[in-house]
Amino acid sequence: PTFLGAHAVPPEHDLSSYTDYLIDDTLPAIIDLLKAVRQPYFVDVFCEKGAFDIETSRRILQTAHQQGALGIKAHVDEFVNLGGVTMAVDLGAVSVDHLDVTPEAELKYLARSNTVGVMLPAVNFHLGSAHFANARTLLDHGGILALSTDYNPGSAPTLSLPMVMAIACRYQKVTPAEALNACTINAAAALGLHERVGSLEVGKQADFVILDAPDYRTLAYEFGAGLVDQVFIKGESVWKQSS
Repeated sequence: PTFLGAHAVPPEHDLSSYTDYLIDDTLPAIIDLLKAVRQPYFVDVFCEKGAFDIETSRRILQTAHQQGALGIKAHVDEFVNLGGVTMAVDLGAVSVDHLDVTPEAELKYLARSNTVGVMLPAVNFHLGSAHFANARTLLDHGGILALSTDYNPGSAPTLSLPMVMAIACRYQKVTPAEALNACTINAAAALGLHERVGSLEVGKQADFVILDAPDYRTLAYEFGAGLVDQVFIKGESVWKQSS
């Protein structure tokens, strides 16, 4: 569960009054609501020009962490670089999303941390952009790359992780193996769940798919194809292509 209240300022508020409302009223209610949840939960802020500036973003994330031990995330550098990556890393963010215009120096700073860099190439594809986040710099400096659909009606109307892998391999120079890691174990790390799911290991929850394909690389090669033959959750078959 992730609270996304700090992604847009509603018309009845300005930035200052809405930030006060989030910190004084909404965050305490969210923290109280999530006390019974037996898994990590987070607060996210959209640190971007026209949304939440760097100081406001820092204030919201610090408050969330201090008041309720909420994990913190940030959407940063989709359009304008405000220094959000460095801010989020310094606060111990679990992940930062987008990174489309993150400078190389900040990507290297991210790579030296335990914060997961989540890139969302389906957004760029859907919006008709020829520019994609610099995945190679993050990977080549030892960073943790996750890939996600960013599924939503405005910027990424797709649920297809294989399509995301296909775009990343072609436009971000990610190898098929790196893309697969980015959609599995590294994606689990971005949710704080990597010790439970994301890879096939003794003691982990057995969530996996069986593909009708000759090689794992087919996932990224045959873009738009439906290759999933079976789906297993907790070791139990829950879906078959023939059923």
